[in-house]
Amino acid sequence: MRASALACAAKRLCSALLALFAATLSTTASADDGAMCLDRPIRFTHYEFGLIYSDGYGGIDDDLQQELARRSGCRFETMVWPRARTWQALRTGEIDMAGSGIQTPERDTFAWFFHYIVEDNVVVLGPKVPANVRSFDQFMKHPKLTFGGVRSYRYSPYYDRYVDELLAARRFNEAADPGALFRMFTVPRFDAFITSPILYLYYVKKRNLPAPARIEDWDPAGATPSGLVLSKASFTPAQARKWGELINQLLADGTVERIVVKHMGAELGAATVYRPARR
Repeated sequence: MRASALACAAKRLCSALLALFAATLSTTASADDGAMCLDRPIRFTHYEFGLIYSDGYGGIDDDLQQELARRSGCRFETMVWPRARTWQALRTGEIDMAGSGIQTPERDTFAWFFHYIVEDNVVVLGPKVPANVRSFDQFMKHPKLTFGGVRSYRYSPYYDRYVDELLAARRFNEAADPGALFRMFTVPRFDAFITSPILYLYYVKKRNLPAPARIEDWDPAGATPSGLVLSKASFTPAQARKWGELINQLLADGTVERIVVKHMGAELGAATVYRPARR
């Protein structure tokens, strides 16, 4: 009887310990899910994109990333990678976070997006483009005209449709980064390309490249939102919501606008800040 009683008591003790251990694990998991930080430095990538980020200059995303680190208390490891490599790394979780990413349905499968700026993309036209070409449809009717763009970059649903057609028709020249794109246009290697004030302000003012002679807005939808990108392979939905809340705080208290105006000036800077729809 004594051995049996001891066994029974031991079994009850084990059951109680297992229940306590399970509850502790559950509590720990919930706390981890709700925390913003990872259990290691957050791997954040920049890519060369004019006033967004440029080596030796910094930029909007450099200032924003530092503010995210300050307010969240999380540790960050920053690096500069090509855009195409960054998107692939976000898909696999090799990279945890990036700035100023354009949201698309395909990218929604592997990342969360929290907008803080808008990119008002325009078309820069070279001297070979006839004056009566005032839209993408008209441009497409001139088969000898070619286009240029940064590899893996998406502009807007409207522009992207034509870019894909140009790629399929082998009328699209790809550059590794915006600096190479602007240099290729001045040669010229192609007749037109899509850009934004974020880019041409940097290359014209900071790099002393020739100002574009002809710029037109062909997208009837207007500016495209862009923002913080979080890899779904790295963050839980609860963590992602907290980062989204932090971005909303930075928009609401004017921090984002102060950062953007610092780099773009008062008028263009204010127009570039993302304005969430009021509910």
